[in-house]
Order: sequence, then C-alpha cells, then structure tokens
Amino acid sequence: MNHKTYLLGLCAIFFLPQTINSQIANVFGGVEMYDSLHAVEEKMQPYCQSSHLINVEKVSFPLSKKKEEQLIYQDCNVHDFFLFKSVVFTFADNKLSMISIYGDGVSKLADVEFYKGYKFFAGNDKLVVAEEKKQAFFLTDEGLHANLFSWDNPYFGSIDDVPDYTTSALIPEVFKFGENRARLIPDLDSITTFSSIMDFPNGESQIDCFGIEYAGFPRKFEAKFDKEEKLYKLWILTAKQEELRIKNALGRVYGRPIFTNDQWEVFNDWKVSLRKDKPEILVISAEGAKKHREWLLAKTTKQ
Repeated sequence: MNHKTYLLGLCAIFFLPQTINSQIANVFGGVEMYDSLHAVEEKMQPYCQSSHLINVEKVSFPLSKKKEEQLIYQDCNVHDFFLFKSVVFTFADNKLSMISIYGDGVSKLADVEFYKGYKFFAGNDKLVVAEEKKQAFFLTDEGLHANLFSWDNPYFGSIDDVPDYTTSALIPEVFKFGENRARLIPDLDSITTFSSIMDFPNGESQIDCFGIEYAGFPRKFEAKFDKEEKLYKLWILTAKQEELRIKNALGRVYGRPIFTNDQWEVFNDWKVSLRKDKPEILVISAEGAKKHREWLLAKTTKQ
C-alpha cells in the first residue's frame, strides 16, 4: 500500500502535543488496553449502573483469533466529568482490544479532525471521536490499522439486533477495474457507510470506502485510481489475528492458493492476494496480476 500522504497525515495526528488529559486510564479509572475481563470489571464497578457480558459464538471481530467477548455498561459517570450512555469493552482472546463509547460526554475527548466527522486525539492511546454520532473509540495500533473506528458497533443497541455479517470473500460487483472514478462514486455511496477521497501529487487518487461487509466483518476498502481516474487496484484492510478465517473465506471462493510464501497467499490467477506481513488483501486487474506475479516470482528467486 503506497499512500504516503495518508500515512503521514494520520501519524502526525497522534504525535501532536496533548491538549487534554483523556487517556484511557484517566477516563475509565485505571483501565488499560490488554487488561483482562476481570480487571476491567473491577475497575469499572464504581462508575456504571449496570453491565452485561456477551460471549460471541460466531467470532467476527478482526482482532480476535478464537474468542470474542463484549462487556456492555450502561449509564456511566466517571468523576462527574465523563458521562456516557453506553460503553462497550471488546475483548479479543481474553485481552481488552477496543472500547466503544456512546453519549454526550464524547465531546470532551478530542478535537483534531482527520476524516470528515471523525476527530482524533493526540496521545499514546488511539482515540477517535465521531461527535455527531455521540460515539468515541479507543483503539490499539492493530485496531487503528483495521480502521475499527468506522465500525457501527451493534452492541450499543438491542442485543437481539446484532447483525450476522456475510462471510463471503467475493469482491463486490461495483468494483470494476478500468471504471471511471466519477461514474463509480454513486455506486460506492450505495454500499458504504461513508467514504473519503484523497488526491495525490503524482496525479493518482484514492477513495477510502468504509463499512463494506466482506469476509465476516464491515471493512475499509481502499480503491486506487490512476492518472486517468480509472480504477486499477483495491486494498481491503484486515487483521493478523483473523488471517486463517480470511484464508478459508478466500479458499471457499477461489479454491486453493496458487502461490504461497511467508508474506503472501495468492488466489484467482494472481488477481487476489492475502498479504501476511501487513494484514490486508490486494485485488488487482488481469494486467496488474501479470506484474504482481513477475514481482513475486523474482523476489522468491532472489531469496
């Protein structure tokens, strides 16, 4: 994935001087990422009116390898300053991996906007605030890579309404290689929760497409366009912990991989590749697949 402007901009946000004291431990009475379920329950007990634990049978959270738990609190009041209607602590394989917050109190958490409607807090903990939605998310580095702040966390609502995400690894038909960007945008708007366009100095551009259900979870798709504004490449962001689930999903669509090494599993005549050193899926046109094949084979020969 070669979009330095995006990476530099997003990284810069998290190295800005802190403006308010709202790291996780201060907001939630000593809670820290990777805490155990028991530790979080003990620390949160003084602040919330009620709680409910869900052991998710069908694991779909990207940072979970085998086990997913959702600890849901209602009506939280931390030191009469942070007032939240709901807080969901997501545990992946027995470790706290994400915190989702709903309520008016999120407006006190962050004020640096990157994506339209999404504000980022500068500090060691990765915090994103969607103020209009009254939502905020604390993330790990892995959760930030997977852009989990764009997930419409279903555990804010009725437990009975938790969606069963599609497990298909078929690429949505809307993504047609060679299609013009302007003609593609209305179709993308129909399948995304929101999107953002970035133009790069080299004349290429990218549309970040959020909330597209793919291989068991709503994901971020990065659609790359060349200088003629034609679609030529897709990146689909995933997580390392779900690598086996993703590989199996791709196998159900395309069969066994045709090429494997430490960094890649390649499917569908070199047009679909699961990247393992940095968790994501590469989807390219037939023309691009030829170059990808040559690059991978030459790299393998050198090793």
